[in-house]
Amino acid sequence: MWRWWWGRRDRGLEVAALWAGWCGAAGGGGSGEVEALLGRLLALPAQGAATERRAALTALTQAPPRLLLLLDRAARREGGLAPGQAPGGDVLGLLLRSFAADGHVRQAAVEGLACRGGPAAVAGLALRSADWVDPVRSRATAALLARSAPEEVAAAVRVLLRLEGRSRARALLADYRGLLCRPPHRRALRALAADGDRAARRFGMALALELGEYGCGDLLHAALCDHDHECRTLCAQRLLDLDPGQADRLLQARDAAVRELAVAALPADVPATRLVAPLADRARRVRATARWQLYGRGEPPSAVYRRQLGRAGRTTPVRLLAGLAYGLGECGDAADVPALMRLLDPHRPAEAAVRRAAVHAVGRLAPREELVRLLRPLARDPDPAVAREVFEAWALRAPAAVPPELRRSGTAHPEPAVRRAAARIGRGLTAAPAGG
Repeated sequence: MWRWWWGRRDRGLEVAALWAGWCGAAGGGGSGEVEALLGRLLALPAQGAATERRAALTALTQAPPRLLLLLDRAARREGGLAPGQAPGGDVLGLLLRSFAADGHVRQAAVEGLACRGGPAAVAGLALRSADWVDPVRSRATAALLARSAPEEVAAAVRVLLRLEGRSRARALLADYRGLLCRPPHRRALRALAADGDRAARRFGMALALELGEYGCGDLLHAALCDHDHECRTLCAQRLLDLDPGQADRLLQARDAAVRELAVAALPADVPATRLVAPLADRARRVRATARWQLYGRGEPPSAVYRRQLGRAGRTTPVRLLAGLAYGLGECGDAADVPALMRLLDPHRPAEAAVRRAAVHAVGRLAPREELVRLLRPLARDPDPAVAREVFEAWALRAPAAVPPELRRSGTAHPEPAVRRAAARIGRGLTAAPAGG
């Protein structure tokens, strides 16, 4: 008995994997894969294939939402389903018949889907809510607006968002959004804001924030930990609107956009010492925002960078030192080059990340006529990213000053990025006479 059960279980897993693979390939949008999937779905017998029909429906439900739109379009492109196609009174059969060219067949399919529960049935109703035949569209819309279970709401929103560009669907999405603002649909909002589909997740999060569904604790957690960048920034902005004092906690976020919002929310009289970490942030946008905080009150950020680099020692964290070098390169001048060159001293070699930052800064600030001399020893740096910064600085600012042997060494470098930068030096030399 147990052998029979395990064999049946393994067969079910194999079938599920096959349908998941077919739906995943078709979800990529290739017309050949979509038509092949539609053919397989239509070929499923109505009787004696319950396991395979369930596997196919599950795969369709878990596939990208646009797959339903692609299947619908493919069915129309083939002239629509024939009256005898897509047999079966289950959700899969109804869903496939909702692709039919005959409006009466589609309306009957919508009537059947309206009496069924679950995400697949609701996704089919959402698709037909943009139908070009009024009776089909109105019946699908009425059935759709009656659904309030969280998993069904999510399935509807995923499809409606993909239909947003169609004129017949715009008003429905607005109506559905308004519906979610009322009980009993409000309980679906939090589930929608955590949905695995990015578009649905953003839609749900924006609406939940508009309705005040999240307290400060929830907002802080989402701003720091949510999987989606836009949701993190939405929650961070709302948290700072409610409590600007949370900026310090958001400065620890992994997302640079969240840290940027946090820096912008710091009070105007924040001490310069509290801005050191943002000034040396690994993200350029955060560093720029921190500098604007200082510019706004008449303090030159370059002075802070110089002071902090002067205080740096062996115990200074590598990330902080690299960020200070990058930042000084963005707002300093040629007088800062000696301080940056100290970070490139071969007798006291710094970490590769610091060398990269220092070379980048020197490449921006050093006089053109000194650029090759200053950076030449770094052209063979063991870290390929450092060598890339050297050749990119030369290609950008002093291609004519680079000796042929250095260009050749760059084009023979094992790192592709270095070779590309060296090739740009040659192109710069070719283009120089025309530019003059």
